[in-house]
Amino acid sequence: MEQVPANKHFNTAIAHSIVNHQLGRDQESLYFQHWKNCGFCRQLLSEQKHAAGFTMTPQKPLTTFLLSSHFTIPYHMLCSEDAVLAISFSCDDINQKIRTTGVNPQSENPPGFSLRLISEIDAYFKHGTEFNIPPINVFFIKSNFRLQVLFWTWLIPFGTVVSYGDIANWCDKPKAARAVGGALHNNPIPFLVPCHRVIGKNGRLTGFGAGIEIKHHLLAVEKSI
Repeated sequence: MEQVPANKHFNTAIAHSIVNHQLGRDQESLYFQHWKNCGFCRQLLSEQKHAAGFTMTPQKPLTTFLLSSHFTIPYHMLCSEDAVLAISFSCDDINQKIRTTGVNPQSENPPGFSLRLISEIDAYFKHGTEFNIPPINVFFIKSNFRLQVLFWTWLIPFGTVVSYGDIANWCDKPKAARAVGGALHNNPIPFLVPCHRVIGKNGRLTGFGAGIEIKHHLLAVEKSI
């Protein structure tokens, strides 16, 4: 039986190799079994999720800022002083999220990271370049399963597509592809958690909350289709 190399515990490079299907399914399975049974790897996964902001105890923001961009595809971003809470292509959706926070967002003097992110996303649309992922706050995510789905989706690298079944397998719920689709349909932070990179097993573009046309455009920008 093929063994997982001792020096290849969980890290994002291996996770990206799995996402990119650079490993055979048997080897992928071995890695996942190793990660589930290895205390060291479980700790690394936990630390990675926590560092990325995927925790069930997100802080309620005391101050929020609302920024909008109308470059190529209009979108709105709700953030705190140090993290992104939501990105939406819909005014109604972002307003609903604002009401949920109970905080009246400011439009003046937004934090520097948010202005850089807007600029980088605009460059992404214009040139197809990657952008840096800032800290996120999962205030709008209310279940461990959704956190798990979005964490694995967050790991999908630029220019790569995977299936809903892939995400379900990585969450150790191989029969939950439909539930994965539901979780991603309600992803509050598209772009940063790149749910547009998750497609049907047969290659169909399905399940994007903002609409299939936008999903198609994002994948075209990344030259994934």
